[in-house]
Amino acid sequence: MTSKHYMNDRKAREEAIKKIGNGNIIKEAVVDKGHKNGPEIHKVSDTGIITIYNQRTGKMITKLIARPGQIRRYFENEKIPTGLIELARQHQKMNLNYA
Repeated sequence: MTSKHYMNDRKAREEAIKKIGNGNIIKEAVVDKGHKNGPEIHKVSDTGIITIYNQRTGKMITKLIARPGQIRRYFENEKIPTGLIELARQHQKMNLNYA
């Protein structure tokens, strides 16, 4: 299931993600930003894609193409998988993070 917002407003981002590939999930985190719809589950893939779900409903909220700083935050006290920061840098240089 996907939110209407994502389906309507993120076509260019989804096209960029298709080119990159969704990859395999290497990190999951529950993130509670105090949103009225509750906590989120953030899943990070080995291709630098972050997929965000509503924890309560399981509905996908959005997908992001990670920037290096985001990768560092998700792996704050852990070893970052080899090459993931550089991959995020390459995506950023190609302006894929802003699709």
